[in-house]
Amino acid sequence: MYKNLEAQMEKVFREAVRDTRGTVSVKTHYRYRDSVKKFLGFCAERFRLQKVKKIGDKHVRAYIEWRRENGIREKTIKEDLSAIRFFHRYTGARRELAPNEVFGIGRTPQGGVDRAWTQGEYEKMLRLAEKLGRRDVVLTMRLARHAGLRIHECTRLSRSGAEEALRTGLLRVKGKGGKVREVPLRPEAAGVLREACKGLGQHEKLFVPPGEKTHKVIKRIEGFIYRHRDKVTEKSDRGVEITFHGLRHLYAREEYHNRAKKARGRWEERMARLEVSELLGHGRAEVTQIYLGKGEKDG
Repeated sequence: MYKNLEAQMEKVFREAVRDTRGTVSVKTHYRYRDSVKKFLGFCAERFRLQKVKKIGDKHVRAYIEWRRENGIREKTIKEDLSAIRFFHRYTGARRELAPNEVFGIGRTPQGGVDRAWTQGEYEKMLRLAEKLGRRDVVLTMRLARHAGLRIHECTRLSRSGAEEALRTGLLRVKGKGGKVREVPLRPEAAGVLREACKGLGQHEKLFVPPGEKTHKVIKRIEGFIYRHRDKVTEKSDRGVEITFHGLRHLYAREEYHNRAKKARGRWEERMARLEVSELLGHGRAEVTQIYLGKGEKDG
């Protein structure tokens, strides 16, 4: 599927380069091309996209969140968007992409954007999901909140993997790029796994019914939060709207502060950041700063 998109991309880029030669540098053309290839690879995997002219706001929004999950700076994401917009103009799409502000891309406050949910927002959204019978939303939110899982990591979990985690106390998670990490189970996360396993076959996925497409399950869960977040939002000054990914930020802050309380000196504080980064599926202490927001400065 990606090879098909890549072939379409090359054709579109040839036209774009011809049209902008002399006004856009060769170096910029190459940079745009590399950025768009990454974007299309994501669209092929997450959305099973087949035609570049079908690229729309939902693809861009999901890509932005994915890049943020991986610790990419807002400045780099803005550059990605410039490349995507340049490419999109030549795809024959019927609609233009929404402006950056719609995607929560604007001026980045020093120290990072505050994406974490408040505990009150989390509890309100859980109650709403329970009231509307959205068990999938309730359970995946609780896993993100108490185990730091991304939405696609939740949907990869099987009953056999959950039972192994309950036996060992460590949840084995396959993250971005196939990177595997082990997350110590909080009691709340263990409770989610027990509940999700009820009535499932040994190798069935916890949140993706047999015959269902994973990307559709992800879309339904994220869509629920998009539709209802205005009803639960408490912090109007954070600069961005809450998303599923913001629950990882809340988890990361708790894990960091639990470790920071015991730290003596800047070296141990930095080690606390590294430990949290590894829990989240990263490997650099600096990435934790993104999850902590502007209230903490890296030591």
